[in-house]
Amino acid sequence: MVDAKAAVDSAALARLDATAKSKEANLRALVAAGALKDAVAAEERHRRRDAAVAELRVERERLSDLTVRVRLGRRPQPRRSGAAARGRHDRPGLGPRDHVQPGARHPEGGHRAREADLASAKAKLAKAVDAREAAEQEAARRMATATQAAALRAEAERGHLEAITELDQADHRLRTAANRGVTGVPLEVPIIGVPRLTAQDLAGWFANSPYTPRVSTPIEDYARWFIEEGDAEGIRGDIAFAQAVLETGGFANTDSVVGNNFSGIGHYDNVPLGFTFASPHAGVRAQIQLLKAYAVTHPDYANPLVDRRLRGPSGCCQTWGDLTTVWATDPTYGPKVMLLYTSLVDYALRRRARGEGFDDAAATAAG
Repeated sequence: MVDAKAAVDSAALARLDATAKSKEANLRALVAAGALKDAVAAEERHRRRDAAVAELRVERERLSDLTVRVRLGRRPQPRRSGAAARGRHDRPGLGPRDHVQPGARHPEGGHRAREADLASAKAKLAKAVDAREAAEQEAARRMATATQAAALRAEAERGHLEAITELDQADHRLRTAANRGVTGVPLEVPIIGVPRLTAQDLAGWFANSPYTPRVSTPIEDYARWFIEEGDAEGIRGDIAFAQAVLETGGFANTDSVVGNNFSGIGHYDNVPLGFTFASPHAGVRAQIQLLKAYAVTHPDYANPLVDRRLRGPSGCCQTWGDLTTVWATDPTYGPKVMLLYTSLVDYALRRRARGEGFDDAAATAAG
């Protein structure tokens, strides 16, 4: 059930992230499509302008040619006498076809200006073509990104729905598990992990057990501390609670009453008392930190070490069964811990079958 809830939360976050990315990709694709449309329109304007400039150039050349022909062509001459009749002219060296009217313009300057206009129009068209091609590439790239994001979004939505279905199935299995009986929890359960039971499960089980504690602190506080400290360090706090019950005889031995020591830390054979810790909460934290030292070769702790002597054979024990003859010399130590924990699981399953305990985590957080 815990795993199913975690999977739903993870899938929900993935779905939200994929949805946001898909919307962002769609927006970018829309912007790129608008930019492409503008680039195509700009290219078309430059093409029309280029064509108009070219056509204007042709017309101007045609008109210029006609103008030159008119101005340089033969015109009717009146009859003259004397030198004029004999073919003489007022300006030596010019014949009748060579007269140019005053103020006539040479076409070369206008031709160069038209060439410059045409070159400018072509350059602008080339830039517009480049801009359109770049816009096409960007639009295609963003469209591909949007398509991929949409596929990831669909996959995330499907994963979320599957996780919800699995949660519903896990809820059903949990509510009906008590009817199928409880088998022993295996020794291979890792020390590292998240708790399967809640603080309310632990406290409720203890209240219904035959144990009589001698500590003044309420068992409800111990149950909450084991879950909280276990979560902080990544240790199965629910099983650590069962270990503490085994070690202390139900929080009734001298170590727990005098030294706030709930797991026999430093209490070797033929030694009257183990380590002493400043408070019950510190004693719970010390047990969790030492378990982490056993399970992890180079542990990092969420909180400062309660005692610098909390150094186990680092990385020696990956599972609760591995603690046998290591944490304690008892050859049945691991099985005893898991037998107690199996009883806790049986109690929790019967609670769930009655519809209780499904909101324990929320109640704990609110408290």
